Amino acid sequence: MSVLRRSIASLLLALVSMPLHGADWNLTSTQRAALARGDVLVEAVMDRTATGGNLRAAVQIGAPAARVYAVMMDCEAALRFVPHLQSCKVLERSADGRSAVIEHVSDLGWYAPRTRYAFRAEYDPPHSVDFRHVSGDFSENEGRWELIPIDQDRATIVTYRVRVVPKIAVPRWLVRATLKRELPDLLRSLRRFSEAP
Repeated sequence: MSVLRRSIASLLLALVSMPLHGADWNLTSTQRAALARGDVLVEAVMDRTATGGNLRAAVQIGAPAARVYAVMMDCEAALRFVPHLQSCKVLERSADGRSAVIEHVSDLGWYAPRTRYAFRAEYDPPHSVDFRHVSGDFSENEGRWELIPIDQDRATIVTYRVRVVPKIAVPRWLVRATLKRELPDLLRSLRRFSEAP
């Protein structure tokens, strides 16, 4: 398996588990209308000098924030809705349950070899999850999932922001093209699973 394919796979798999610190994403009325139609928003700003960048995405889910949050935090459920995820394991959990170190193992099959990475998640249920890279195939991997109740908490807008830099250089155009395909699939899967009876 080529180094390039392995690097792209690692970058994609990190996105499954991480959000981005920084200013809140204030969605415009046009963006909210797109979400209400069922669209998934994805924006990427790739670094000029490094293989990595800042990404953000949003989806509207027809379920209360607490339901969506519970699905996101369930390792067993993640195995059913996160593309390519083969293992989700809680390595440690704080006594108060407000943080945990989680390990993911993913396999993209022919596209790249199996990858393993861990991140520390900080929980504020059912509003947000912040995470930071602990170990694995990244130099940087941090972000934020945020859940915004709408329609009297009958639906939820989920925003996802991440800053990710793999350890090995990958062409920016290839990373961007791959992310624009994979990240919407992840968010659509989260929506389907959260809305299921």
